[in-house]
Amino acid sequence: MRLIKKIYSIIKRAIKKLLILTELFLFIRLALKFLNANPKALVVNLVYKYSDVLISPFNFIFPNIYYNNKVIETATISAMIGYGILVFVFFKLLYLFSRD
Repeated sequence: MRLIKKIYSIIKRAIKKLLILTELFLFIRLALKFLNANPKALVVNLVYKYSDVLISPFNFIFPNIYYNNKVIETATISAMIGYGILVFVFFKLLYLFSRD
């Protein structure tokens, strides 16, 4: 049983780190969109290109919000919340199967 708990701990830490990186990446996209960053800039273009994959399941759930000619992208906010919920549910399931 010690081995299972150690594996559980390793998986949990890895997923937490992956979630933190994903949330940070999505926050960077959200900030770039809000600040109206130039999508022709290489870094901005790469952030948009690779984060499109992460937010595509959440597109068109809610309309974007516009505030003083700035966009608040609701798909990105939905993705951040959705991935957090997904990881929470995954941890609960993992806990159920790792119990003694």
